[in-house]
Amino acid sequence: MSNLRLYDKPECPFCWKIRLALFELGVDIERIDSADPATRAQWQALTPRKTVPVLVRDERVIYESNVILEYLQDLTGQLLPKAPDARAQARLINAYSDGVIGTGLREVIFEKRGNPQAHWNMERIKRGSTQFEAALGYLADQLGDKTFFTDSYSLPECALTARFGLAEAYGVEIPERFENLRAWFSQMKARESYPATAPKHSIN
Repeated sequence: MSNLRLYDKPECPFCWKIRLALFELGVDIERIDSADPATRAQWQALTPRKTVPVLVRDERVIYESNVILEYLQDLTGQLLPKAPDARAQARLINAYSDGVIGTGLREVIFEKRGNPQAHWNMERIKRGSTQFEAALGYLADQLGDKTFFTDSYSLPECALTARFGLAEAYGVEIPERFENLRAWFSQMKARESYPATAPKHSIN
């Protein structure tokens, strides 16, 4: 792959899952911080929603994180299983990460980020944490005793590693009763891709 650029935001879970995918695929890329005033007008002109991530390959511009993941899958054949049913399962869990897991976490992160602890709305944080925990049962059932959510590292690993990483950074833990999810996340953190792609300012 040549001339790849990623307009990126370190703590954005949608960006982080793209960084994870690129690292796992062994793809070199130029990362450009979307917060840099010098590049803001440039990248915002590339996407109608004015959001990141935005991937540029030569003259091709791709926005929306899941479209980017599918594009990387099409280029490499390495982010989805071979069997149609397993591919559907990977896509469903990826969507669940965005639409369900992310909803409760967003409440916690948006309340804590940039606010002094004395000003935190604890009710909002508790509500978001409870919503996050309630969503984990489905994932625990889907994972079972497997190493990955399908038969290899795929879309769910990219998406959920980013979500769980942000949860940990903002003090939202995976309860002990979800032992398989805790073990899975520990394995994901042990991969080289985790420290290489994690937001340095918030993830230990």
